[in-house]
Amino acid sequence: MELLLERDTREVTVSAITEHSGVSRAALYRRWRSREELLAAALDSVRTGIALKRAGTTLETILNSYEEAAIDVDGRVGVLVKKRVAMGLENDQLRALSWDRHVSRRREPIAAEIRRGISAGKLSPDVDVEAMIDLINGLYYYQFVVRPPRPDTASVAETQQRVRNAVKLVWEGALRR
Repeated sequence: MELLLERDTREVTVSAITEHSGVSRAALYRRWRSREELLAAALDSVRTGIALKRAGTTLETILNSYEEAAIDVDGRVGVLVKKRVAMGLENDQLRALSWDRHVSRRREPIAAEIRRGISAGKLSPDVDVEAMIDLINGLYYYQFVVRPPRPDTASVAETQQRVRNAVKLVWEGALRR
């Protein structure tokens, strides 16, 4: 993690990791089959899953849960999230590992909540759950990672409201008619 925070991602090689950590190359490869597996595990270690923050409606539960998770994407974690994306764009194996071991698991509570909305008759039965998650994730990712708010409270609140409004537009399109 220290190397990922301190260096350009291309400089975080197995040699650099062994030199920095004092762990042998053989020891690393006993635990991880590749540099990509090690990097994916390191990057995954700083993020938690999305915990559902139950509210009166499925929409409010999802909004509250995402807002809590978005707060966690600042400082050190934010730097590492950006590096994960940059590294994934350059390395298909790392991107696939990150998806399989981290990203897809973080989506499951939200998928379950959307399916709950469908089962309750609030959302249309033909809603594509994965596409809906992609839309919502994209809104939060863009607003909090690509276009992060300034650190002041007013800017964060403005960004949260902008994302809430956009998610509500997505939600309106998914409502059962």
